[in-house]
Amino acid sequence: MVSVIRSRAEYDELLKETPNACMHFGADWCEPSKQLHNAMNEWDYPKVRLVTAMAEEMEDVAEELGVETVPFIIFYKDGKRISDIAGAKVPEIKAKLETLFETCEKIDTEARIKKLINRDEVMLFMKGDPETPRCGFSRTICGILKEYDVKYGTFDILTDEAIRQGLKKYSDWPTYPQLYVKGDFVGGLDIVKEMHDEGELDATLRGE
Repeated sequence: MVSVIRSRAEYDELLKETPNACMHFGADWCEPSKQLHNAMNEWDYPKVRLVTAMAEEMEDVAEELGVETVPFIIFYKDGKRISDIAGAKVPEIKAKLETLFETCEKIDTEARIKKLINRDEVMLFMKGDPETPRCGFSRTICGILKEYDVKYGTFDILTDEAIRQGLKKYSDWPTYPQLYVKGDFVGGLDIVKEMHDEGELDATLRGE
């Protein structure tokens, strides 16, 4: 499953969290990029994070890395750039995935989830981000949280299918958004809205 990133902050966070990655710099208008992204979604390489980076939305990163055309693939091991491939050369990309990361351990999705839910004291797993929510439920819960004097972190579950599916099982909750406070699951929109209406949410957000 492929993660999608669109900013330098997401790029930096991704390599910090999972330093072994195959990063495909692509663009929506580029047919070979779209085909490669779809193909990568079918691959199973549990030792490597598969990523599509939207080159035109993160021009500073692309320029810094010398990405002049798409598709362009960069391989990272232990957070360091170790190899590149220009073009959607699937057999060559797969061969490098097999050889470059042969001795690496599998990525532990549950460990990633535990790290994410504790990244900030208040963590919201949503579709999009507070500035550009990508569903009505996420927009509503951000509106509720805005009424409180609380800083909160967010994670866009649309960018990472492994987290999107894994967190549902971890929380035993089938839908998004999901709110965590100090590593504990609070609930989805209905529960948060009910706590807000009954005056209980402020204390919960402060971890009381």
